[in-house]
Amino acid sequence: MTPFFLSQILAGLSFGLDLLAFQFIRRQCSLLTLACSTSLLAFHFWLLGESSACGLMALAASRYLLAIVTTSQRVKGGFLCASVLCSGLTWQHPTDIFPLAGSLLMTIAAFQPTAAGLRLITLGGSLCWLINNVLAGSPMAIVMEGTFMLSTLVSYWRLKRGMAVGG
Repeated sequence: MTPFFLSQILAGLSFGLDLLAFQFIRRQCSLLTLACSTSLLAFHFWLLGESSACGLMALAASRYLLAIVTTSQRVKGGFLCASVLCSGLTWQHPTDIFPLAGSLLMTIAAFQPTAAGLRLITLGGSLCWLINNVLAGSPMAIVMEGTFMLSTLVSYWRLKRGMAVGG
C-alpha cells in the first residue's frame, strides 16, 4: 500500500468522525470527536509530506482535548502561540499560511464557551483548511472538509432551531 493511498484511507476515517462531531449538542462530545479526527489527519498530512499541516493537526488534537475541560483565555493564548511557533518551525512554502490561519481560527473556536460560537468560528477555519487541501492535492481531504463545512452549517441550524423552540 502506498503512503498516498494510506493517507486517503486515514482522511476517509477522519471524514466519518467529522460528520459526527457537530451532530452532538454537548460541545464536550463534539470536541472529543474532533480530537480523534484531527489525530488521524495529522498522520494523513505526514504521509503526504506536509509538515506544517501535520504539526498543526497534532497540536489541534491536543487543543481539542484540553478545550473539553477549560475555556481559559490563557490556555487559548498558549495554543495560538504554539500554532505560530509550529508553523514557523515547519514552514516550507507561502501556502503554509492557510494551515496557520485555519489553526488560529479553530483554536479561537475551540475555546468558545457556547456550542453556537464553536460552530460559527469553525466554519472560517474550515475554509482555510479546504484551501490547503486543494493546494496539497488530497482529493479525500477536499471532499471531507467541504462536507464538514456543510455538516457544521446544518448542525448550527439545528442548534439555533432547537434554541428558538426551547425558549
